[in-house]
Amino acid sequence: MMIFANAMGCDYTRYAPMCIKVEDGFITQITDDLRAMGDVELHEVIDVDSKLLMPSFIDCNVYPKGRVLSRKTLASLSQKALRGGYGTLLLLPDTTPVIDSEAIVELVKSVDTDLSVHILPSIKPVFWDKDMLKLTDIGKLYDNKARGIYFQSDIEGNLILRIAQYAKMLKTPLICFAQNTSLAQGVINQGAFATKLGLPTMHHKAQSIEVAKICEMLLAQDVDVLFSAIGSPRCLEIIHAYKKQGLRAYTEVSLHHLILNETICDDYNTAGKLNPPLLSESMRQELANLLCEGYIDVLTSLQCANFNSQKDQVFELASFGIDSVAYGFALAYDKIFKPYNLSLSMLSKLCSYNPAQILGLDSGSLEVGKRADFLIVDLHQHTHISDNFSPYYGVDLESKVVMMYRDSQLYEIS
Repeated sequence: MMIFANAMGCDYTRYAPMCIKVEDGFITQITDDLRAMGDVELHEVIDVDSKLLMPSFIDCNVYPKGRVLSRKTLASLSQKALRGGYGTLLLLPDTTPVIDSEAIVELVKSVDTDLSVHILPSIKPVFWDKDMLKLTDIGKLYDNKARGIYFQSDIEGNLILRIAQYAKMLKTPLICFAQNTSLAQGVINQGAFATKLGLPTMHHKAQSIEVAKICEMLLAQDVDVLFSAIGSPRCLEIIHAYKKQGLRAYTEVSLHHLILNETICDDYNTAGKLNPPLLSESMRQELANLLCEGYIDVLTSLQCANFNSQKDQVFELASFGIDSVAYGFALAYDKIFKPYNLSLSMLSKLCSYNPAQILGLDSGSLEVGKRADFLIVDLHQHTHISDNFSPYYGVDLESKVVMMYRDSQLYEIS
């Protein structure tokens, strides 16, 4: 039993001085003064010393290193996430092995019990049987506590509708990566910069035409859908219009598409090779403006670390991906929310509350009865990025996660 005293507490509704009592892993009392709490002597008191205390971040778009699913890669992912302020990660299913069977879901669950961060498997709803794409046993995977049904938009339309029926029946969200494969054969955003480098491009409508299709298909399906890793302003505008018509949709954008532009790939720098690709500066600014206007519901680190040998190649052959979950909070705070003068409550909404609502988790906010899953941040310390394969190499970010609390355990972050 613990009391977190003298904190600057912040969730999606408020930013205020708080003392928070935790018993058996749940919040049981919140006051603005320690003297207003009862039974203080029966609890271990943690003096937060006016540091920021928020619900832990939740990331709905994560892969283990090299997309290889093993105890080692999940343990490494967990340790990185802890340093970045993440308490829960949703593991996308396109791994090796693929998360499309009860045995693989059980593997993730068994490893998760030993980790400092909660890793949830999502469901891969289709598999290839000879030359035909068929549905997996979605119901059994869900019964084994997998969360969310992840699919790519350019599969057969009839399969998408059947998957949506399962999502409605099971009351679990759809997670859709919308991209037309035939228009996304390149490696960089279409435009003058790509022409300068002489690289094959991804068409600027590769996502938007698929987003429009999925919106139209799901409009009357009575399901929640998270559009994963949206990479263009036009996609956000389309989804926003359909939300006004009643579509229960959420939009997810990566931190990097709001911070970086395509010029980070100059001199064929593979650190900035992402999918969807980074945008021109004008389109990045459009994306940031739409964030300020409320068009974005969820932020992701887009964690997909690769072995250095896979990045240290010519641009066309290098792998897509970035290793950034270890500094997720600092990136969001220093490079997005401070420059655009956005509130910490908005940060908590996009990185904690909304993801918790989508996944049906009893965390994501500071309320009595909610699971105690916190990050504690010193806004006066700095996070230094020393990974020379990162597009942020050498950057000092304002703020540092110094503690994490989850599952009744306090972790001090060195």
